[in-house]
Amino acid sequence: MRRLSIAACVGLTAVVAACRPAPSPVGSLTASPSEIRLPWPQFAELEIRLQATSELPEGVTRPHVFVHVLDEPGSVLRTFDHPLPGEWTSGRRYDYSVRLYQSALAEPLAAGDYMLTLGLYALEGGRYALQTGGEEVARNEYRLATVVVPPAAENDPRARFSESWLPAEPGADRQILVRRTLRGGSPGTLQFGPLAGPGTLFLNLELPRGEATRRVELLDGGGQPKVALSTSCGGEQVEVSGQGTFNVDLQVQGDEAPAACEVTVQPNFQVTHSDRAETTAVRLGVLAWRPEGIPAP
Repeated sequence: MRRLSIAACVGLTAVVAACRPAPSPVGSLTASPSEIRLPWPQFAELEIRLQATSELPEGVTRPHVFVHVLDEPGSVLRTFDHPLPGEWTSGRRYDYSVRLYQSALAEPLAAGDYMLTLGLYALEGGRYALQTGGEEVARNEYRLATVVVPPAAENDPRARFSESWLPAEPGADRQILVRRTLRGGSPGTLQFGPLAGPGTLFLNLELPRGEATRRVELLDGGGQPKVALSTSCGGEQVEVSGQGTFNVDLQVQGDEAPAACEVTVQPNFQVTHSDRAETTAVRLGVLAWRPEGIPAP
């Protein structure tokens, strides 16, 4: 009788769960294009349109949007998660682009077609239901595009680093897979090529914050950390300053690009660590390329 009672309770619980109404969507979501070609080591743009139709729970003011590359439901290979650009307000529409990439620092994805799924979540509240035209492959996770990865080729551009860069190290997640850190006290260079023509180099840089185990020391008497970037392939010098992560675009100009583009990275700071003698500087998390002439989504 005890076994029968337990089984009956389990069955009743399943029925109640099945009859429970699905959560109401808090907004609608679309993304374009529906097919994205992403060779290694290139980047592409995904256009997102998110319409907020109701309020989120109290205390959730700026949720995150997740963007996942999957080879099958539940198997995440790459992520491009990001905070919503602005506070969530019912009735507001958010139109913006997200950059998808295969970084030259990491191994390429195997050739094939992959699912691109999106959704809305809060760090303190889980995922929220959305209205979309895509298949729901998991709870509040929607397939809205396909990522097509062609086979890698021998003449694909590759990065070569000067000795002032430390060896490659694993990243913290599936968004930054591999990182390179510049040694402190001197500039570093990297060469990227071969290049068949003009285009854009995309770099993600981290200028570290001081904390208990590390100290940021300014070398030029300036007021804050900064990094200047210049190239041998045209375009103006670019400078970023502050602390945190920065996305930088460097233009490769001219009808005929050089065999390789050399990028000089010049920080005005170094970082000393309490647990090691070696000083470091800026950290490179992503390096990717987009040839000129690829049509916009």
